[in-house]
Amino acid sequence: MATAKLDEFRRDTRSAIRHYWILFLFAGVIIVIFGPAAAQPFTEPAGGSVIGRANALAARIHAFHRWTGATPPPASYCPTMRAGEAVMVELARLANRAIRYHQPGLALELQRAGDRLGDELDEEEAISDQAGIPYSGYPCLVVQPSYPSRAAILAFVERRVPGCRRKADAARVSFDARRALMYQCLRLAGS
Repeated sequence: MATAKLDEFRRDTRSAIRHYWILFLFAGVIIVIFGPAAAQPFTEPAGGSVIGRANALAARIHAFHRWTGATPPPASYCPTMRAGEAVMVELARLANRAIRYHQPGLALELQRAGDRLGDELDEEEAISDQAGIPYSGYPCLVVQPSYPSRAAILAFVERRVPGCRRKADAARVSFDARRALMYQCLRLAGS
């Protein structure tokens, strides 16, 4: 009687294992057939569009470095800075995706665009922070008639930017690490 139950148990176990193997193979076939269609790599135009926006924003933010603080911030300051931060997130996401889909050339282009935009954002942030300009909500400044300390800090930071960029380029680090390195490099001693 005990051997009959043992034989029945073995037969049921083998049957269950066969069913699981068939189910596993069926799932594998479905993944092989439909998986690539669901996870198509993005195209270069998608990355190129973001790169174009990043370069345009970097140029606009670079123009803010000429603002000496004798007047309130330019009207486009807050929306441009917010857009720059949003594009940085998008560049990082797309660069990671390019790496995942084995597109190193596109990943490097996205990284370079992110470096340019991030450097401009960091320079502007360093200027505002060290000038003691308060934020109403990052990256928007509290609107005041003037910011007298901005001009002095602007001259200091502008002199340091090329050296900090060379240092960050040599470090060859990720977006976040580069931004931290640039921000730290642009700070006044003791601030």
